[in-house]
Amino acid sequence: MSPSTLAMMLGAGWLLVGIGVGGLLLRQGQPTSAAAAAVLAWPAMVSLLGAESMDAPGAGPFAVKITAAFAALRAALAEPALGGVVELNSLQGIERSLRRADARLAAVDRLLEDPVVASDAGSVRLITARAHAADEVEAVLRQLLAVRVQLGLVALAGDTSAVRAHLGELAARAQALEEVTC
Repeated sequence: MSPSTLAMMLGAGWLLVGIGVGGLLLRQGQPTSAAAAAVLAWPAMVSLLGAESMDAPGAGPFAVKITAAFAALRAALAEPALGGVVELNSLQGIERSLRRADARLAAVDRLLEDPVVASDAGSVRLITARAHAADEVEAVLRQLLAVRVQLGLVALAGDTSAVRAHLGELAARAQALEEVTC
């Protein structure tokens, strides 16, 4: 078998597996963007298989954004030029913290839907804390985009220290979301 035939067969196999993973992600209820990214970057998306569906109870107001941000980041990290820059497992802690914070925001949103709770004088503190937590989640999501930009610089310059430092800061910030701030 010639090397070009072997390369074509391996490429076709890669795409077929990606299409399969994408189909499973769609069936599971993941966003179309995650399924589309799986066609080429399926190794990065396999971790989403079995993940909680966006329609599941507990999925909050940022569930789709969180999934899209991590799918895009994993797809970027799957680029051959960026191989080994960051371990994909290191992203799991950040994602887990964001998802838990998102679920807590959803729980607060459900509480505030009750007119009795919303009209209580003490709910001002709850509303303020909810707004602060939502701002923090949005800030971490914006920083994930900044990490993707830094990955582009790594592809050009090869210095991974800034990306690793930024992800360390993100991990600390996401871990801080675990603490209730009132």
